[in-house]
Amino acid sequence: MDKRKKFLKKLKAQLAEVSEDQYIINAVRAYYDLKKVRTLFLERIQEWINNTFHDPNLRFKKPEDLEKVLPKVKEHGFDDRLLRLYVELYKETLEKEKEMKKLIEENVEKMLPNASYIAGPFIAGMLLEKAGSFKKLVSFPASTIQVLGAEKALFKHLRSNRKIKPPKHGILFLHPYVHSLPKKLRGKMARTLAAKLAIAFKADYVGDDVKEELKEKIEKRYKSISQQRSR
Repeated sequence: MDKRKKFLKKLKAQLAEVSEDQYIINAVRAYYDLKKVRTLFLERIQEWINNTFHDPNLRFKKPEDLEKVLPKVKEHGFDDRLLRLYVELYKETLEKEKEMKKLIEENVEKMLPNASYIAGPFIAGMLLEKAGSFKKLVSFPASTIQVLGAEKALFKHLRSNRKIKPPKHGILFLHPYVHSLPKKLRGKMARTLAAKLAIAFKADYVGDDVKEELKEKIEKRYKSISQQRSR
């Protein structure tokens, strides 16, 4: 075997060991972990403040309340460094969460340009994470893509012998064309979006560019469904 063939064989073996989809999938899962940690920080801050101060004017309900409450900690003779340290951890985690989301979107756009264009890069990344691999995602029919992220609701539907209605959407609810519509019309739009995403994922897998064509069809369908609001 000559050097060129040996090199190509080695390169092929190396490429087989590298999974771009798994790198992004784990990035999305790490983002979810970060979001959970940030939520835990916020819940602890809320409990900390509300268990300490019983004045209704100092109740902590949302992050914006922090600036109002923090000065009061020291006024009451408490060591405000304790709470401020924890608040800083919360704020740092929030910033890292935003930064990580932005980086995930940049990487998903490179890997899934068609799907990112019509659904948004983060929704495309979330769908990839749910599927577990790019190859598996490409094999999914539109009906499966439509309900990715709604597995619990789908399981309840199946366990009820179909007495409970099946979910009309999962992750796709996050798309503005879906969640902006009245509840009765969301299923129609989610179905259209899933159908176009099924095409987009296949195109991304083979390197085709069909994003403009798909986007145009989605927008046309959205306008058509939107006109049914008053019916």
